[in-house]
Amino acid sequence: MFLKRTLAALAAACTMGAAHAQSATIQTDWATFGKFLSVVHALMQASEKSGGDPKAVQQAMDDILAGRNADANELALQIFGEVPAAEREKMLSIGRSMVAMNQREMAAGARASGDLAALKARKDLTEIGLVYHDNAQFLDAVKRNDVLAVRLFLAGRGVDPNARDLLGASALDIAQRAGHAEMAELLAAGARAR
Repeated sequence: MFLKRTLAALAAACTMGAAHAQSATIQTDWATFGKFLSVVHALMQASEKSGGDPKAVQQAMDDILAGRNADANELALQIFGEVPAAEREKMLSIGRSMVAMNQREMAAGARASGDLAALKARKDLTEIGLVYHDNAQFLDAVKRNDVLAVRLFLAGRGVDPNARDLLGASALDIAQRAGHAEMAELLAAGARAR
C-alpha cells in the first residue's frame, strides 16, 4: 500500500516537472521522465533487497523519502533542481507526511494483526482443553516441553512469561534445568516481547 502511494506521489510530482506547456499542447521531457523512472527503480530495488521483510521495506522507503539515500537524493536533485525552493520544500513536506502516515498505518496494522493472532491462539488453546490465562497450565506445558502449547499461551497474551511455580522457579528456569533449549529460547523471546 505504501509503495503504491509513494509511486503515485512521485508520478504526480514528476509529471509536473516532466511536462511543460507549449501553446495548447503538453510535451514530455523524456530525460526527466527517465530520471523519474530511475527513482522508481531505486524504490523497487530497496523493496527487493529487503527480501520481502515489511520492516526492512519500510526502513528503505523512509530512508529514500527522508533524504538518507544518496542515490535517490542525486536523482531527485537532477529531476527537481530547477524547481523553486518553496515548491521543493512543499514536496519534501509531502514526503515527510507520507512517511509519518505510513508509520502510523503500519503500527495500527501490526496491532490488529497481533490481536487477531492472540484471538486465534486463545481459540486453539480452548480447543485442546487449555485456558489461555491459566499460569499453572502454562507452567505445566513448560515442564512437559510442549512447545506448541507454550507458543499458543504466549501468543494468546494471557499468561505471564515470567510466571513462577510454587517453589519460585520461573518458566525459563524450569526449561533450562530440564535442558530444553528450544523451550528456553521461546520463553526468553516471550519475556523480551512483553
